[in-house]
Amino acid sequence: MKKKYYFFWGFLIVSILLFIFSCTSEDISNDVSVNGRSVYAGGYFIDGENQYASYWVNGNKVILGQGEITDILVKDGIVYATGFDENWDAVYWVDGEKTILQGNDTYSYSIFVRSGDVYVSGSFANGSCYWKNGSKVNLTTNADSEAFGIVVNENGGVITGGYYMNNHHVLVPARWNGTKRVNLSKPQHGDAEIYEVKLKGNTPVFFGMAMKPNNMVGYVPTASYWISGNRTDCSNGGTWRDNIYGGEGRGGYASGNDIYVAGNIQHIGTVDSAGNPNSDEPGITPHYWKNGQIFDLPGGPVFDNYWVGGGRDIIAEDGQIIVGGWASSSSQAQVAATWVNGQLIYLEDKDIYSVINSISID
Repeated sequence: MKKKYYFFWGFLIVSILLFIFSCTSEDISNDVSVNGRSVYAGGYFIDGENQYASYWVNGNKVILGQGEITDILVKDGIVYATGFDENWDAVYWVDGEKTILQGNDTYSYSIFVRSGDVYVSGSFANGSCYWKNGSKVNLTTNADSEAFGIVVNENGGVITGGYYMNNHHVLVPARWNGTKRVNLSKPQHGDAEIYEVKLKGNTPVFFGMAMKPNNMVGYVPTASYWISGNRTDCSNGGTWRDNIYGGEGRGGYASGNDIYVAGNIQHIGTVDSAGNPNSDEPGITPHYWKNGQIFDLPGGPVFDNYWVGGGRDIIAEDGQIIVGGWASSSSQAQVAATWVNGQLIYLEDKDIYSVINSISID
């Protein structure tokens, strides 16, 4: 999950090489730059039976070993990443050097660096937690709970975001200030989850998904974000009557007064007279939102009457927008991809199953 970019990037002007702009929507290029700086895209690919934690930059795929990168951050030329390794242990890497995180049955989702210290959010066998330089700090224990996002503010305060399940088996979105949990708003009789946290100045912004009860389809999900306790539900671009089940926000970015969310819309597939899905009703399509308003992104060809594309992370500055995620191809449901100002760029061979979870710039 996510994941998946917590720093103020300064003044960015996106300058994409001319051959990228001349590409069709299905061209492949790893070499994406922003004002002379590189875009790092972290995730994984599957080669045969093995899955590899990897990132793509400047035409090169860097493999860290078997596993998956759930979040990547590049600062002063140093590549920080977190995820899991070949043993399914939660780990983080600093320029490829791996540190295994404390705990049993661990999962790690987000990474943040301040004053040389490395912070990672996640969970272990008994609940949610975060790690500072590999040492575990418990959050909510003895419950189903995950900490998906983490930031550290200018005062050194550690802020994490995620969810926990209460005694009524409801998923409650939550933030932790240090280890103190604070509930965030959710729809009445519904659920919500936080998937990522970013800083807007020194104020945390929480990104995720809220689910509202609906008599016809059970629950309707929406991409959502929370600032100072207030929740904004983003537009789904239609309703279930338009064959739209709902939306999901996976990553976000704060730029000035604007809030951006990357994610997808899930469609309710129809069937033909033989009971087969109609290919003109794709299941998952990529999108981003600006201040709650939805914007479409081009996907790949409809794969298996369902897969088209999905956003996982976003960076937006000076009107320029970069989204990381995946798009379908004619032979794979998901292929690692980025969108630069709305243009789809595949990062991996379209015959290889792969996904981008996070993007960063340096």
